[in-house]
Amino acid sequence: MKKKRIIPEFEITELFLVKAGNDYSRTFIGEIYRETTKEGKSIVHGSVMVRNSKIWSLADSQEELGKYLDDLCSMILDMGLHSTIQRNVITFNERLYLN
Repeated sequence: MKKKRIIPEFEITELFLVKAGNDYSRTFIGEIYRETTKEGKSIVHGSVMVRNSKIWSLADSQEELGKYLDDLCSMILDMGLHSTIQRNVITFNERLYLN
């Protein structure tokens, strides 16, 4: 009887950098995912932890996604986005802040 070759399952994760300005101390690492919609359109989405906030975005291209996440990172670090709690909801045992 011939033995079957067993290949362990693994998942490839694509990482990228999100930065606010040109300062390397304000650079964070995130994950990017590529998917195809039901209509056959390719999309990318990514998430990154910046301080105590998790930001995510969705875009048509990797370059567009990078710009969106860079802008959100700057908003958190420079403009105080998520610094005050206005209203929150609990979803799937996670507290989500709405601002």
